[in-house]
Amino acid sequence: MTSRRYQRRVSPLERYSLVINAAYRYHVDGILEGEGEVDPRLLQAAVDRAAAANPAIRVRLRGWLGLSRWVDSGIAPQVRALPRSDWDGNSEQGAPYLDERLDPRRRGPIADVLLVPCRDGRTRIVFRTLHAAIDGRGCMHWALEICRALRGEPLQGSDSRLSDFDVQERYRAQIPDEAPTLPSNCMPVLRPAAAGSAERRGVRFIWRRVLLDRNVSQLLPKTAVFLADWARRREAGEIGFTVPVDYRGFRIHEMGIGNLTGYLRLTVEPGATPRTVVQQLNARVKAFADCRQFPGARLLRWLPVWFMLRQLRPKIDAVLHEAGPGLPSGGIVSMGTIKPEHYDFPGFKAARLYGIPGAVGKLNVVFVNTPHDVSVSFAAPAAYNHEGQLDALVEAYRQHFSTAVEAAA
Repeated sequence: MTSRRYQRRVSPLERYSLVINAAYRYHVDGILEGEGEVDPRLLQAAVDRAAAANPAIRVRLRGWLGLSRWVDSGIAPQVRALPRSDWDGNSEQGAPYLDERLDPRRRGPIADVLLVPCRDGRTRIVFRTLHAAIDGRGCMHWALEICRALRGEPLQGSDSRLSDFDVQERYRAQIPDEAPTLPSNCMPVLRPAAAGSAERRGVRFIWRRVLLDRNVSQLLPKTAVFLADWARRREAGEIGFTVPVDYRGFRIHEMGIGNLTGYLRLTVEPGATPRTVVQQLNARVKAFADCRQFPGARLLRWLPVWFMLRQLRPKIDAVLHEAGPGLPSGGIVSMGTIKPEHYDFPGFKAARLYGIPGAVGKLNVVFVNTPHDVSVSFAAPAAYNHEGQLDALVEAYRQHFSTAVEAAA
């Protein structure tokens, strides 16, 4: 660990994430669920210690346009102990505190920790992080570091100053040329409320979580096929999903808790199988598709957030609810397998860790495996549930993957 003050430049993707957060809350939130009473003072002390070892969690936004940087403020995220709650951890219902937005434009924190004792007998600790500064893997690392600190163990620590843009620049020369293709017009998985209806006024995201009672292998490609088949029951059309690729231990050999994720897009043709989806995924990774910078990335660093937000607002409704080249049908995120006991600490026994999908796109699915089960979370604009469409999809998904016999992929 170096003693030099931590800072890293804001990448183009992070800059656009600031725009999304200004339009509607764009967080990466992880929830640690278990049993036991947690002393907020001890939790804050552990947060302080973990933040000292991982200064990227203490950053504030500084600078101007392309010179913007995330700079260590020296101030650890704060723990907020909330009153006993009826929240069950399966949706946003009963948890209004989750709607509060982290706002770096006011030089505010990019993370905090909510301690929520719940009336169902569970304690839920919510690690809220701003996606413009921290990605999903970074949030999981952050949560695990706090649990290590609560156990009095040595911390892994990280002072990596790399961003997703730095990794993409490193591999730029290795990305093969591709023939230009027509943009795909991916339709939504669910039918939204009609244009101009009350349900589509403004932007509000909702989320749902289900627990699969077994560990499902190759769940990512199986989910892609399930969702595509569900969409095509309604109508024919193009289906595609964004899939993140974690650079840590793959493209780079260092741990960072900032945005170190690349993205690639998969298409799911009629009749596709999990095997064909995996083959496409492997081919795209081999071609460094996750390292391709999106068009105009360099220019984006020099556009003010307010200007991009003004350009985005009139388009939000169409982009989120209609088929078009702007967004795929959704995103599918696998956070891998964890062992709940790694998140235990004195007085608290962890049952599981799961995430709230980022409020972005038409449908976002995130899952975390344990050796025995899988927590799967879905998020979508509220207009996709005006007649219970999202709820019906989530229940069908639970039934399909909880009871179906594993088929050979």
